[in-house]
Amino acid sequence: MSPQSPQFPLSRRVFLGGVSALAATAVTSATATPATAATPATAGGEVRLHWLDGRPAATTGCAFGVPWPRGTLARNVPLALHAVDGTAVPVQSWPLAYWPDGSVKWTGHAVTSSATADAFAVAPGAPAPPPVPVTVRRSPREIVLANGTVELKLATTGAVAVPSLSRGGRVVARDGELVLQLQDQPDDETRAPRREDWAGIVERAEVEQPGPVRAVVKLTGRYRRDRGRGTRAILPWTLRVYLGAGDDSVRIVHSFRWDADENHDFVRGLGLRFSVPLTDEPHNRHVRFGTAAGGVWGEPVRVLTGLRRDPGAAVRKAQTDGTATPPVAEWGQQVRDGYRNLALWNDFTLFQESARHFAVWKRTSAAGSWLKHAGRGDRASGFGYVGSPVGGLGFGLRDFWQRAPRSLDVRGAATDTASVTLWSYSPLAPAMDLRTYDTVAHGLDLSYEDVQEGFATPQGMVRSTELRLWATAATPSRDTIAALSATLTAPPQLVTDPATYHAAGVFGRWSLPDRSTPARAALEDGIAREIGFYADQVDEREWYGFWHYGDVMHTYDADRHEWRYDVGGYAWDNAELGTDALLWYAFLRSGDPRAFRLAHAMTQHVSEVDTHHSGRFAGLGSRHAVVHWGDGAKEARVGESFTKRFSYYLTADELLGELIRSSLQADETLRTVDPLREVLPPQTKAPARVRIGPDWYALAGNWLTEWERTGDVRWRDRIVTGLRDIATFPAGLFTGEAGGAVGFDPATGHLVNLEKGDFDGGYNLSMAFLGEQFLWETLDLVDVPEFRRTYLDFARYAQAPAAEKIARYGRDFNPGLFKTIYSRVTAWAGEQLGDASLRRRGWDQFTSDPAGKPWPPAERVTGPAVASPVTEIPTRTTTNPAGDFATFATNDFAQRNLAVIALLAIAPGEAP
Repeated sequence: MSPQSPQFPLSRRVFLGGVSALAATAVTSATATPATAATPATAGGEVRLHWLDGRPAATTGCAFGVPWPRGTLARNVPLALHAVDGTAVPVQSWPLAYWPDGSVKWTGHAVTSSATADAFAVAPGAPAPPPVPVTVRRSPREIVLANGTVELKLATTGAVAVPSLSRGGRVVARDGELVLQLQDQPDDETRAPRREDWAGIVERAEVEQPGPVRAVVKLTGRYRRDRGRGTRAILPWTLRVYLGAGDDSVRIVHSFRWDADENHDFVRGLGLRFSVPLTDEPHNRHVRFGTAAGGVWGEPVRVLTGLRRDPGAAVRKAQTDGTATPPVAEWGQQVRDGYRNLALWNDFTLFQESARHFAVWKRTSAAGSWLKHAGRGDRASGFGYVGSPVGGLGFGLRDFWQRAPRSLDVRGAATDTASVTLWSYSPLAPAMDLRTYDTVAHGLDLSYEDVQEGFATPQGMVRSTELRLWATAATPSRDTIAALSATLTAPPQLVTDPATYHAAGVFGRWSLPDRSTPARAALEDGIAREIGFYADQVDEREWYGFWHYGDVMHTYDADRHEWRYDVGGYAWDNAELGTDALLWYAFLRSGDPRAFRLAHAMTQHVSEVDTHHSGRFAGLGSRHAVVHWGDGAKEARVGESFTKRFSYYLTADELLGELIRSSLQADETLRTVDPLREVLPPQTKAPARVRIGPDWYALAGNWLTEWERTGDVRWRDRIVTGLRDIATFPAGLFTGEAGGAVGFDPATGHLVNLEKGDFDGGYNLSMAFLGEQFLWETLDLVDVPEFRRTYLDFARYAQAPAAEKIARYGRDFNPGLFKTIYSRVTAWAGEQLGDASLRRRGWDQFTSDPAGKPWPPAERVTGPAVASPVTEIPTRTTTNPAGDFATFATNDFAQRNLAVIALLAIAPGEAP
């Protein structure tokens, strides 16, 4: 066993602020991961960084993670950031994960909008302080954040979460409150629903980061009626507020957890509302909305253009530009004499009703009708503004059109105080209906649907929304609005290059691209082509929506030319068979922004929508289904942390880190939710029952993540306990019926041999959900020789010919494996044993599997066969006419490409 890792006493506050007391030295270790053939972006201990999508036109700052090879960065070493020209850039750093030897594995970092260079490098050294640091002051009633540009007040209790946002002493927004509109039935009923207004009541406030570069405050609470006077409290929420030194914008991440009654509570609207003081004349008050394509809709409250009489070119230009008009005395006389009779446009709405269309509405008052044709387009960016030449409030929602229906409201723009509401779910759309799609099951055999009474529930699901507020000193120019819109459409993100990620030795065994032979080039082309295909399918098939965005579909119906959106377990994928991991590995080895955006959205979706974070199924997730949470198979493998780490370590996202930790609840949940309850009779030998894979691997992946995040060796010891128990089973990893059933004790972590079904249990799923990667990474971190021998035995014989199995076990058996899934397990045995024939067998298993061949190029289907043209993978030449493989499926996409990436790392010499 490796030397015991100590508990790490270094707090986040010390790491962030105690730079002067830390030694600027690094440690070295003989176990450091060797460099690969490619050159990593590291030199002299530094890691070079670049923007994911290229240098942004405007940046609001970002958080990012940096990997460090084992033994290269001591946990008490400060880190500095420099631009490519050597200019010091203020950065805030903290540890995200540790290696077993105590060295730092991942660091998290935050930079502000002052980080505008093309590229940067992070290295040991004293970080540059910001010219004016962000400060945090706390009193019993409020927390005040200030950075020399803006001041933000946050409440510690009550219905007003954000009392004020100011710039230069001028209040830009006040009375910020979370709003919820709820109704008692869906919109399609014959009687009118009863609607109620609820408010988000702050119950607790916590400072998570005090600066100096970035401050983070977390507010938590629940929604109540009558501004907190109601007795019922629902939808526990968090509001994380981020302010960077010198920034004029505030980042806000709102999330809520569903604990209401989906049969009687229907969300009509969900948002954040502010009051915005206005003082200028109505013709100098402006409303602006941005589009994803870089366009701007902008009009004043009192319109002076397009009149019968000309106010003058300077007046018209000022109205277009959003600047102050010349004095009224300089206007054309007829306009000057009559302008007070012109309409005052008091209310404005931008409604993104779908991913394909938005409209701008405006009206003079509630006594008049809406003009719903004021503006239109396909995709709004989510950016809005109301204010005047002396300043105002910019506001925005990330993933605006992707998470439609959404809207932005401005009310009272002609009065002294406007009201701005950022609707993460628009009240202009039908009410949110979280019931499952039918009241009866439709059969596992035909529809692949596993529905069970009481299991099709969204209880414990989470959804988050990222918002941003800008306190502006003037109405932003149209070019500025376009640039700020881009920060919502594709938020700036710092990353390093593939060779650096690879050389750090993180995320198990994976390869850099290899195009050294025509066959390998074809495999690489297949990966790139299929990533592009899914990126295009997301858009073409409109896999968007408040709850849907981030997921893809599971299997295609070639007869309907449509993904099987309505067929049981063939509909939403829920990251089945490692789709999310494949996308992250594709990014790590290529740096492709498309892969990053797909992977990030999928991890966000799976960790929030597909995972229960409280209630009966806490820590478990839902198997693929027509409704994301509708399937009766509640699995630890869906909610597991192991594959969520990619996104967490690359983006240092606090909410995701919180959700990852929530998965640790699965241990206790399995006492009452047996994953094999529908397959096997009850057992009494242990408090719970799991399959070694994927169930125990998922639990142990949660423990591994918590161990590396905290350094707490108790989590490592739970893993070792299970590994040693498996090593004592006579059949090793071939133990158990129904895919490897064993007993499990959540209190101790021990596994119990139930002594049934060895060798004949069907072990395909054992490794199908990144089980092999979990074991490879774990065995690199802890030394359990007896389990390593057990795993090697399993890997050596899982795909062995009958004669070899008989020679080893005295009997032949069929473990029920898919060749592609287990190809890399077989090759790994060859690598570990120095057996080239086993490594070749792994590749042979892969190349001889029809599911292991890259898909042919996609084809376009047009004409009366479809409602509108679609792109699909041709299936005319399929060699397997049965089941999933009569068409094309996301399972194949994920497992085939995961196999390529792993095989090229494990057995490169045997690759075709």
